[in-house]
Amino acid sequence: MIKVTNLSKSFDDLAVLKEISFEVNKGEIVVIIGPSGTGKSTLLRCLNYLEAPTSGSVEIGEICVDAKKHNNKQITQLRKQSSFVFQNYSLFANKTAIENVAESLITVWKTTRNEAQETAKNILIKVGLEDKLNFYPSQLSGGQQQRVGIARAMAAKGEVILFDEPTSALDPEWVEEVLAVMKQLALEKQTMIVVTHEMQFAKEVADRVIFMEGGYIVEQGTPEQIFEHPQHKRTQAFVKRALKR
Repeated sequence: MIKVTNLSKSFDDLAVLKEISFEVNKGEIVVIIGPSGTGKSTLLRCLNYLEAPTSGSVEIGEICVDAKKHNNKQITQLRKQSSFVFQNYSLFANKTAIENVAESLITVWKTTRNEAQETAKNILIKVGLEDKLNFYPSQLSGGQQQRVGIARAMAAKGEVILFDEPTSALDPEWVEEVLAVMKQLALEKQTMIVVTHEMQFAKEVADRVIFMEGGYIVEQGTPEQIFEHPQHKRTQAFVKRALKR
């Protein structure tokens, strides 16, 4: 369902991603781990062209975009196939929770305002925010804001939800409430690609774990393979450090 082929990204002379290739099946949860600064978030942003790759192609569903030859219409179609959960929430400060979730339904999918708000209400109830529908982001905790961000991604109707370190900006007491929503999505077989430092979440929820370092995919496999029997020395060293935290 998702196919990434020879994806590279450079900022001037700095190569951040180097010939990245992998596939994700429908309903699969893929977790990407690795040291900070190794290109994980850049990879995620390249998948829906928040960052334009330097070379390579991204295919989601029926839409394939080649970095060397594409147009704005193709990028718009690709973005409709995915939704993005940001580490810093990125909610509209002047809109309530229900308005934040309904926004893409109205502007992208041309849903009527009444229908969009009804859909948004149902999704916010699903993520446990039925009593916060008309609250503004400034009135919500970090965990609640991130749950609104996840609800917004759920409303976007994409084939895959991309999570960019969704708990990294949260105080510890809010992390579990966000992970609980993600675990529920996993049970429902929502296709997800997750960049995270939450190793326990990766062990419990991922179908496949990808370890990146230095802009490359070094190793990938099941959580058991990566956390219990890593083959590459770089993976072994990272996992040993990460599991000690």
